[in-house]
Amino acid sequence: MKSLILFLERKSIFNERLAFVRSIFALGALLTLLFNNVPELADFELLANKQDMIFVRNIPLTNFSIFYFLGLEVGKYVSILILLSVFTGFIPQVTGLLQAWVHYSICNSFLVVEGGDQIASNLTILLVLICLFDNRLNQWRPERKSEGRKPVNVFFNVYYFLIILQVAIIYLHSGIGKLYNEEWRNGTCAYYWFTHNVFGAPVWIQKIYNIFTLSKFAPLFTWSVIILELLLFACILATNRKLKYIFLIIGLIFHLSIIFTHGLVSFFCSMAAALILYLDDKNIIYLKIKEIFIKNYYGKKV
Repeated sequence: MKSLILFLERKSIFNERLAFVRSIFALGALLTLLFNNVPELADFELLANKQDMIFVRNIPLTNFSIFYFLGLEVGKYVSILILLSVFTGFIPQVTGLLQAWVHYSICNSFLVVEGGDQIASNLTILLVLICLFDNRLNQWRPERKSEGRKPVNVFFNVYYFLIILQVAIIYLHSGIGKLYNEEWRNGTCAYYWFTHNVFGAPVWIQKIYNIFTLSKFAPLFTWSVIILELLLFACILATNRKLKYIFLIIGLIFHLSIIFTHGLVSFFCSMAAALILYLDDKNIIYLKIKEIFIKNYYGKKV
């Protein structure tokens, strides 16, 4: 136990990864606000069942929304400014709280939301406490060392583990939940989703997928999704960083394929940020991007 405490005292989570992850979450919400008509997204009169409209409007804290306090148009532009401020990394103690408010407002003010919006809302709310205790003026900077931070490191390493446990459970819930559906169990669900008239893939991609979904390997293709999600959950127990990095890349490719298949760009942003929080212990993705940027634009190595 003593060696564990010493390890937690030395390990700090206050690095550039926080700014990187928060920026990816912000990008997803920013795309939603920039490329959609906010008054239409928030028009609950479109609900066919008026009882549903009454139910939604009476959910506790639904009115604790930036769009409720400032109105739809003003709220949209203020939200965009808040999300843009996240990319700067400055004053995370303030922008962390404001960013969580924006994501929460999207989930509670818009009629059309998907799992990525909910994940971004939940995780940015959990990150607020970390941002409040970050002793940096800019999160893109290395951590400022302080002798009095040992108790802080212990607490926030445990707190951070609880956050990534949330991400692991997302994959566990998704994998196990599919087993209750007959089409997932018999291996035909992938075909139905790929050819769905609303959420399905473009025709040219369907032709590629049909090579697998219309073959005898269709069940294997369908079950590979369930197996991947369960393996991503199991990564919570992994101690080998190389193994975690392999599953990080596989997970990112998996969610990237969802963009081309179903067009869910903001969902990819949320899941990419969640995976980096979950599996990228050494902040490898950010450092690789930083290295490529500096090498291409400044002609030198990091």
